[in-house]
Amino acid sequence: MPILTDKDKTSSASISSADYEMIANAVVSSPTASVRDGQNIFLMWTRPFTMMYKIPVFKRVWIYLFFLALYALLVDSVGFPNLPTKLFKEAGVAGTYSSVVLGLLLVFRTNSAYERWWEGRKLWGQLTNDSRNLCMKVSSMVAISELEKRQFGELVISFAYALKHHLRGTTPNEQLPGVNQLSDSELEHLPLTIANRIYQTVASWQEKGLIDGLTFIILDQHTRALMDICGACERIKNSPIAVSYRAFMRQGIALNLLTWPWYLTQEFSVWFSMPPLLVGAYFLIGIELIAEDVEDPFGHDGDDLPLDNICTSIRTTVSKILPVSRAQRFTTTIAKPRVDLLKSP
Repeated sequence: MPILTDKDKTSSASISSADYEMIANAVVSSPTASVRDGQNIFLMWTRPFTMMYKIPVFKRVWIYLFFLALYALLVDSVGFPNLPTKLFKEAGVAGTYSSVVLGLLLVFRTNSAYERWWEGRKLWGQLTNDSRNLCMKVSSMVAISELEKRQFGELVISFAYALKHHLRGTTPNEQLPGVNQLSDSELEHLPLTIANRIYQTVASWQEKGLIDGLTFIILDQHTRALMDICGACERIKNSPIAVSYRAFMRQGIALNLLTWPWYLTQEFSVWFSMPPLLVGAYFLIGIELIAEDVEDPFGHDGDDLPLDNICTSIRTTVSKILPVSRAQRFTTTIAKPRVDLLKSP
């Protein structure tokens, strides 16, 4: 049997006391952690209902539900008592099958719309990365003056704001820094005009001998990416979901909702059948409205991409890399912080 020295005993005692202290702290803090986890789980499932009035789509869905409830009351008041009940039962079975098919089509519709939204988000994330990388490489070039670096940074920031206005079909409410007076033809496609000036600036540096051919090729990768991103965003913007498909989906939703009260109110009272009718209509209409919002991710709706915030992020980071004045104004639009309503503050 090994004999423990005084040093081993002291070390063993110190380790044991530390372990006991850690266990004691865990025991004391575990109830608090459990309560906190329980509160988070409770809020995770209750906030979608308590914060329902702030959800962007709900502000539009409840109008449809209101008129559907009035329509159900009208159907119940008119009624056709002489018609056989069996006819409505068979119609209800057929309506169930059509609702299942319609639900599958709505899933495809929502997935297609979300893919467009997510692709737009990846493109703007790429714009953020290319803007930062381009400016970092320019900032490391000693031969370029501080004035030229500042002007170059203003052009990079102005491109992001110009692309935002271009996709939304608006015009800047004030002249973008780094861009002088432009002709009408140049204003027709402002991102193209600014990207062209960025490329001309880089090309002039090579002509003056400020950068070599290899550096020009490295910078050209990022300048070319600006118009690649612009073209991809234009493809999403100018290629909506086929009109026939959208019209067919809305016809199916409308016909289902219009027929539901006829066989539900024949089997049950209108007040008993109203809750399932409105719940089913809430999901059908809500999914269609969500898909309509996110299929064009560059607008002003609550579920669209936060382009104002992304432009502000690009301006902030570029201003840290290049000597661009943070007091320089690129827009008068206030970028409101995006808050996840389903997460506890």
